[in-house]
Amino acid sequence: MFMRKMRGSAALVMGIMAAAFVGWLVFDGINAMQGGNLGGQINPVVGQVGGRDIRYNEWNIFLQNQLAVSRAGDRGMTDEDVRVVTERAWESLISATLIQAELDRLGVSVTDAEVRQAFFTQPPQEMLGYPAFQTDGQFDIEKYRRFFTDPATDETQLLQIESYYRSILPRRKLQTLVESGIYVSDEEAWQFYRDTNERASVRFVRVNPAQLVPDSAVSVSDDEIRDVYDERVDELVRPASARVNMVSVSLRPSPADSLEARERAAALSERVRAGEDFATVAMAESADSISGAQGGFMGKRPATAFDPRLADAAAAVPDGEVTDPVETPFGLHVLQVDERTADSLALRQIYIPFEASGATEDSVFTLLDALEDVALRTDLTTAADSLGVTLRTDVQLLDGVDFIPGAGQLGIAREWALGPEAEIGELSESFENPTGFHLFELLGRRDESVIPLDEAGIGIRAELIVEKKKERAAEMAGNLLDAVEGGASLDEAAEGLGWTAEEAESFRRGDFVPGLGQGTEAIGYAFGGGVGELSSVLDAGDAVAVVEVLEREDATREGFDEVRDALLAQLRFERSQQYVQKWLASLREEAVVEDHRARLLAPENPLLAPTP
Repeated sequence: MFMRKMRGSAALVMGIMAAAFVGWLVFDGINAMQGGNLGGQINPVVGQVGGRDIRYNEWNIFLQNQLAVSRAGDRGMTDEDVRVVTERAWESLISATLIQAELDRLGVSVTDAEVRQAFFTQPPQEMLGYPAFQTDGQFDIEKYRRFFTDPATDETQLLQIESYYRSILPRRKLQTLVESGIYVSDEEAWQFYRDTNERASVRFVRVNPAQLVPDSAVSVSDDEIRDVYDERVDELVRPASARVNMVSVSLRPSPADSLEARERAAALSERVRAGEDFATVAMAESADSISGAQGGFMGKRPATAFDPRLADAAAAVPDGEVTDPVETPFGLHVLQVDERTADSLALRQIYIPFEASGATEDSVFTLLDALEDVALRTDLTTAADSLGVTLRTDVQLLDGVDFIPGAGQLGIAREWALGPEAEIGELSESFENPTGFHLFELLGRRDESVIPLDEAGIGIRAELIVEKKKERAAEMAGNLLDAVEGGASLDEAAEGLGWTAEEAESFRRGDFVPGLGQGTEAIGYAFGGGVGELSSVLDAGDAVAVVEVLEREDATREGFDEVRDALLAQLRFERSQQYVQKWLASLREEAVVEDHRARLLAPENPLLAPTP
């Protein structure tokens, strides 16, 4: 076997591959582990995709790999993080299963020769930036190849790398088939170039209906509201929701914790200044495990790619010297400049985060325990009042909406509150997300329903009033045009009506222009009307406007020809990405997906208990 002849420090490579594992696995699929009892463990079906089983072991291995990658770098994960990763993993596994089904259906496979060719000519993307394969800051393919021909490589690990190529190459073939019909014409590229490079300047008068047309000047009938309601009734759906009381307890570092971090960072800076090796101290003390494993090395890159505070601190010290601790929102950084050029920096850091101490965490957990204890014996309102914690009452959790104002992303709370297991009056466990810990009391639930006319009518009436005001504003703007036709300049006509002519300097077709909006009729006229010509009354978003084109900088074919090939490649790539996503979405839409995780993965489910 070809791959058995390759040797190298595969342990290092496998570390890189571990970080990339989920990325390629999402599009590459995995082989389902079939069967009943594996090692004394029942392996039930947790889902089906187009008739293909997803079994517990398969799902569990996939999920644990995703969680492992998300935890890379010693970053902790909150309850909400775990929920998000879990749901993304499930959707990824569904996609992988659908793609594998297509591979099987089309009979797509890969040969040994193709594996060999790919290994030596298509290194995994994650390896391109690894320092061991760099020469003068650029990936060196020869170093990469020599790395894998060292005779000391462990064969088992090489076989694992081979499996990467045997998995990804058929998917690349499939993607090529999917993208085979994609075409971008020169005319499409020219249109894109023109739209993104043409610029215009205009003078305009904006007529604001909200200011100039009083509510009394328009009226909306009940019949008009009813007609709009009937047209939109299929869209006027109120999602399922739950009402809860909630308390939130933040796990922020205390002032004493922050002071301790500053003192520690200052002490580490002094240790290096006193003669200790920066790289050794970084490996032992830095909280950033990625740069810390490389002696604090953050890489060589343009100075603008670093946080400005780090770049400014580095600029103030000579090469090889150490900075005082630099504070950023992420924490404290002790820096050393390895190398600098006119526009680049090579930096090392010792990173000390601001984080809650064990004592601070203990006080938070003690408070949470007390809240739960009192709430279980009484209710959350009494618990919050007795312990001096702010209670938020009657908070609405909407199906499909993970964000809770003031608390952040907490889809895990929504899932609990809308789940069939939670009972009215029940207290949740404490859910953690980056803003802290949150405890909920379920007050009530409401199923999805059509919004009744008397509720939806309020918003519909407001929309119709705005539309009718714009119609009246357009009539008023017609008086402006009449004055211009009578010989007045745009400024004179506007002043005569008590309005003001404004000017918008050089903008592109896709820009947002104050007063004219984005993608409006008024913006379109700036690029379609004649220079020096005055428009009719045009839509300008929430207003109407009359526009005069002052000047326009047209795109040239000469400029287009200079970037034509690169632009065609960019547009083909973007279109292929969109096409693949649509193709995958169509597979997903056509497939019947069954999800039994909630039932089968419940802790009390005897199917997942080890057999005696």
